[in-house]
Amino acid sequence: MLMAMSLEELTTAEVKVTSAAKKNQSIDETPAAVYIISHAQIKRSAVRSVAEALALAPGVQVTKISEFNWQVSLRGLNEVLYNKLLIMIDGRSVYSPLMSGTFWHTIDTVFEDIDRIEVIRGTTGTMWGGNAANGIVNIITKSSQDTLGHYGEISAGERHYQNINYRYGRALNNDLTARFYIKGTKGDYYLENNDTWRNLSGGMRADYDNNNRQITIQTGGFQTKSVHDWYYANFTNDPSQIFTDTELNVYSRGGFVSLDWYEQRENANYELHTWVDANSTNEPSAKGEFYTFDIDLLTHRRLANNHELTLGGGIRAIHRRTEPYPDSPYQHVEPWGRYSLDPKGTDTILNVYAQLESRLTEQVTVTLGTKVEHFSLNDTTEIQPQARMLYKHNNDHRFWAGVGRAVVTPSFVATKTDGYLSGAVCLDEQCENTRPLIKYISANDDLNNESVVTVDVGHRFTVSHALDIDSTLFYSEYRNLRMEDQSQWHCAFGECSNGDNLPYEMFILTETYSDNLEANSYGFETAIRWTPFSSLEINTSYSYIQTKASCDGATQCNDNAESGYKVKYNHQPAHFVSIQTLWDITTAWQLDLWYKHKSAVSSNHVTYQAPSISTLDIRLAWQEYPTWPKVELVVDALGKSAYEDLPYKAKIEESAFLRASWNW
Repeated sequence: MLMAMSLEELTTAEVKVTSAAKKNQSIDETPAAVYIISHAQIKRSAVRSVAEALALAPGVQVTKISEFNWQVSLRGLNEVLYNKLLIMIDGRSVYSPLMSGTFWHTIDTVFEDIDRIEVIRGTTGTMWGGNAANGIVNIITKSSQDTLGHYGEISAGERHYQNINYRYGRALNNDLTARFYIKGTKGDYYLENNDTWRNLSGGMRADYDNNNRQITIQTGGFQTKSVHDWYYANFTNDPSQIFTDTELNVYSRGGFVSLDWYEQRENANYELHTWVDANSTNEPSAKGEFYTFDIDLLTHRRLANNHELTLGGGIRAIHRRTEPYPDSPYQHVEPWGRYSLDPKGTDTILNVYAQLESRLTEQVTVTLGTKVEHFSLNDTTEIQPQARMLYKHNNDHRFWAGVGRAVVTPSFVATKTDGYLSGAVCLDEQCENTRPLIKYISANDDLNNESVVTVDVGHRFTVSHALDIDSTLFYSEYRNLRMEDQSQWHCAFGECSNGDNLPYEMFILTETYSDNLEANSYGFETAIRWTPFSSLEINTSYSYIQTKASCDGATQCNDNAESGYKVKYNHQPAHFVSIQTLWDITTAWQLDLWYKHKSAVSSNHVTYQAPSISTLDIRLAWQEYPTWPKVELVVDALGKSAYEDLPYKAKIEESAFLRASWNW
């Protein structure tokens, strides 16, 4: 099994990847930037979330914005609402229809049951459609055939961190196996206060395998809850009673059922994938309920000895229930929130795709494909083509190149909802004289879809059975990126442009989502897998990413602009390093280190200045015999005092915990 492979075995075995072309193929046969995070890398990194494990892969930027929340981006353009990376678990999309991105605190499973994480960098819209703009992440769990018996895990550490897992699997007959799991986590949400966090998740998987037919059924669900100090304003009250301190109990909950059906025939394979998902949250900026049904059909057909055709199509229906505007929007104003003038509706996404893979010679393989996808939300149809070529110079050198176009699925955030932030307007330099402010970011249903065209080339070099080097160069052009535009004061000193009068000389600033922003990015990525000794494995990745965003016609587009998406995209870290060492000291003891670094950001704007950040995680593990429990001591960010992983985000620092696990 891949989960048990040493790094030396990984370099010599036929390691398979399924996400690049929706089929099993060797990495050596894949003309794309692929990185596999193995089971061993995940477990021995001792991460507490799937998001943190992604930092092992080149090109991926993981930003920790609280003890239990993260921002994850690929190849730049990092932001809270990042929507250019498709996240899946066993091929099932786990993106949020609200923002077309991912709420990472809701992505969880038993790490012992993760077989690997496949990270495909670059446009993959032909196979996967909307959101696979900069790449995909597919979290692939083990078959229940490989998880028979009991598994238990318990952890405890600083800041009230506690975690417990239990999984049980069994064979029901010669062809059918199943497992179920339950997992619970709690701890402090922030370093600097007593806000609490809880997460409970569970699920079941059953696998049927009978010669040429495989069927997998999965179901699961989660509920997260956090408690925070909060307040709201009522601008219809007397001055002494405007603000009310309260407590915010934030929950997110969801559940899914999925079916995957595989049929093998002599010259063709057939697949059916379908799933239903429901999720909801009361977090003020994301409040709503979403119900999704998805079905995808595909076939791989061998046309001749050297040609294979993939045909497929699918439909996705999304029903939304978001928060409507209240009758009086100034009676309950929170620090931030979101309303909609079109709170209920059902939208569909339709797609068909085709891809032809042709082996022209023993050394050259060419892949051509395209997807046509229709989004009813904004009544647009997009074509997402790609062309790729693989050249096998010899057994040690493989070269590949590709070009493709992909789009981002239109989101409800930009097209159907209005977000707001509350604050104050300073009337003097010392900000001692203020007035209440509400800033609205209004929806725009006339936006073009965000798109990207990427050209990338790569080289895989097997230096020896113990050393592999995988490098990629890329260049991307983005069009119709979202930004905030058309800024205007709707109300000043309580007097509004429509003739209304507001209390307390309130100010109302309105901005509207626009597609006026463009960007170019380029960079270099490399991953090195090295086994200098049978007891020592070293995984290294380095990424260099540069982005230049531009726009015109808006205040945020000026050269001296101090805020906005253009400035944000132009002031991001350029260098990222990850070095993971896995050392088997003896048969019973393991010592693992993980060094991470991202470069500083220099700027004339104080808001975007950021120092370089380097951290070292340590894991020490002991297991005398395979049938005994394993005990681990983990220290994250060893010796690191409080710091911000991103300017103006929550502080984090060194954290330690103990973990014990047992397979029986």
